[in-house]
Amino acid sequence: MSLPASVNFTQHSRIEIKCNSNFDNTVEIIKYSLQLAYLIPGILIHFGILRTILWKCWRFYRSNSFFMIFAVDSMASVIMLIFAAFFNRPTMYIPPLCPILSPFFADPSTLLNVSYIIPNYLRAMKSVTQIFMSLNRMSCVIFPHSYTTIWRKYLKFSIAIILFSPIFVTWNLFLSRVFVMPYFGGFTYGYLKYFEWASLSQFQFVFLSLAILVTIISTIIILIYLLMLPTRVKSLEKTLCFTNLTISISFMIVTAFQSFYAFFPNVFTGFLSNFVFGLQFLSYDFLNISSPIVMILMNAQLREHIFKNQGTFGNSIIRVSQTQNSVL
Repeated sequence: MSLPASVNFTQHSRIEIKCNSNFDNTVEIIKYSLQLAYLIPGILIHFGILRTILWKCWRFYRSNSFFMIFAVDSMASVIMLIFAAFFNRPTMYIPPLCPILSPFFADPSTLLNVSYIIPNYLRAMKSVTQIFMSLNRMSCVIFPHSYTTIWRKYLKFSIAIILFSPIFVTWNLFLSRVFVMPYFGGFTYGYLKYFEWASLSQFQFVFLSLAILVTIISTIIILIYLLMLPTRVKSLEKTLCFTNLTISISFMIVTAFQSFYAFFPNVFTGFLSNFVFGLQFLSYDFLNISSPIVMILMNAQLREHIFKNQGTFGNSIIRVSQTQNSVL
């Protein structure tokens, strides 16, 4: 959230806030507790997936390009969830923290900049990982015999793009002043743009829209190829449709909220503005938590590896058919 143009502050101004004491401490803390009730399980789910892919069954998954990309996405999600659970949400929903912590952030702060830049950088990264996961699924169906060779050659390059392309979204944040501002009984973060024309919300909107577009197009292409097979693979069709539908809905919800801040930042004011701002965070929570749950539910192989002992999984060899089932 950027500072309104009507407010006259400079990049080095001291920005003090007055905490709102009209909110009931108990109610606000209950809000935070309810969010912790799903944030912490979400964190544990991601750790379980990462432990399985990168350690427990590493020898099985290391040659599977889709799961390597998914692991990067999972790392981005778990960091975002940790920031949400233990840094951002407590300052929003625990009112007693506001008068204690907000004075420390009245002046320009590196800690404040980092805590604002990292989640936004990871938001953009998730859009890029979704693009590459969609392309990976599609290439698995279109080029089943050369799929492994293609992605073995370009996987490192793809991951490099995933890791560094979000700079095109967040570059202005590195130059801008991040500050705290009142939010219900606590405070949240905003930024004073260094370049006024460079809107974080608009850049995020572009990345999210590209992710949705690529997901939809690749899903259509995959379904066409599956329908053309001599023997239809109905289980794969259902799995693909359910997985991509859930992911697409998650991205569409997030994109809808980003569109408000990208193109209609002044439509909502007062309480309604805070309410919509809070819903935006919940939409990202849904995106971060729904994807691993869907992956576990729809992928029997991953589910078995997560919930069973290592056994012989570490010595397994990934065959083409296994790879296709894992990807789809």
